[in-house]
Amino acid sequence: MSDGDIDYSKFTLLELEEALAGINRQQYPKNYESLRSTYEQRTALIAVPPPSAIAAPVDHSAHQEPDTSLWRRFWDSRPIVGMTGIACLWWAYDIFSRTDSCPSGGKLIGDLVKATCENFGQTVAAGIPFVLGIVSVVFAIRPRRKAET
Repeated sequence: MSDGDIDYSKFTLLELEEALAGINRQQYPKNYESLRSTYEQRTALIAVPPPSAIAAPVDHSAHQEPDTSLWRRFWDSRPIVGMTGIACLWWAYDIFSRTDSCPSGGKLIGDLVKATCENFGQTVAAGIPFVLGIVSVVFAIRPRRKAET
């Protein structure tokens, strides 16, 4: 490669920034100058908004994309949260009403409940899913906040 033979006009702004970060200005001074001028021209075009954008008020709420993450969709789905809360309340009742002192666990959560039951008692072990169930049911039942305009 010889100095001055790269056409930077086809590069994206990100590619121009990466090239500026990695170019050896002493070894390739012509490429550096060409790269620098192309980058400055691109950023000058971006920095000056068109006249219509200056005059018109900007409505940021219309351009915001909704949060569609899996976690947000789960918590916005109130029936699922309500059913999860009911399942936790049933689980707490099941733990508390067992005749044996501590239920045996075969999975990770069962082992955690068994360890909690053995160390702190059956009431505390039943209290964990009970609190989770109450919180989930209350969250599912309470009215949603209205979006502020």
